[in-house]
Amino acid sequence: MTPRTPHRNPPPDDCPLDLCLKFLASAWTTRILWFLGCGPRHFGALRRDLRGISANVLTQRLRRMEAQGLIARRSLPTKPPQVEYRLTPRGRAFQPVLNAMIRVARKVGPE
Repeated sequence: MTPRTPHRNPPPDDCPLDLCLKFLASAWTTRILWFLGCGPRHFGALRRDLRGISANVLTQRLRRMEAQGLIARRSLPTKPPQVEYRLTPRGRAFQPVLNAMIRVARKVGPE
C-alpha cells in the first residue's frame, strides 16, 4: 500500500508567495535589484548595466519600484542634473532571495 499524500488546499488569492513571484517576474525587476544591491547607481550607469533596456522603460520600472517603497530616488545638485537610485530597507530584503535563487540555479545548471 502506498502512503497517501496529504491534501493541500490551493493558496489564497492574495498569497504572499504568488505576489512575490509576480513582482520578481516582471521585466527588469530582478536585474535592477541586483545592480542596486551593490550600492547606489546613477540612472545612466543602470542603463548601461541593463543592456537592451530603453530609457523610457527604465524610468517606468524605477518609478514603479519607488512607489512600492523598494528604491529611493535622489536628485543630485550637479550640472547637468543627475539622479541616483538606491535600495531601501524593503528593497534590500530581496537580496537574500536573489542570492538563494543564484545558489539554486548554479546547482541545477543549464538545461
